[in-house]
Amino acid sequence: MSGTPVPGVPVYLSLQQPCDPAGHDIPVGETTEAQRLDGVTDASGLAVFTTVTGCYRFGMTAPAGTNPVPEGMHSLFLVDQGASVTGQLRFQDTPPEPAPACAESTVETELGVDPAPAADISECDGQWAVVSWATPGDNQRIITRTSGAWTTYVLFPHTTCWETATADGVPGSLRRYFNC
Repeated sequence: MSGTPVPGVPVYLSLQQPCDPAGHDIPVGETTEAQRLDGVTDASGLAVFTTVTGCYRFGMTAPAGTNPVPEGMHSLFLVDQGASVTGQLRFQDTPPEPAPACAESTVETELGVDPAPAADISECDGQWAVVSWATPGDNQRIITRTSGAWTTYVLFPHTTCWETATADGVPGSLRRYFNC
């Protein structure tokens, strides 16, 4: 967490009542939202609200592709009218790791198939794989990853010859799936 400001983040500030700001505690389940203020962080990553004394909860709607630090509920206490109080919402410097190309969830999502039952993905090298599902019938297929997504190369049974498969880039490790 480098402290780099994040502009364009929708944020909110929620006045909680009843609550005594001098106690610096918002009793969970005993207060309700009396007022809500919404804003968006500016180019400096700041959002400024003008408020009255009180106890506040604050938060954000994290933009797509960001990775906020999971810090629980955020609160601020404005004890003296006219004073300034600063709240901070933080993001991880690195986004969460994407699912590996060979992960079941990645394969099923990109192929657009029902995630139940579970897929058996074998011989996956990130570009080519053999996949099947524990359902009646022959549903095994060889898939390939092109343009960042898995697509079906052949469904079983098939009539694609090894010579064609080789020309299409199928790796030698999958030779046994081709008859002619």
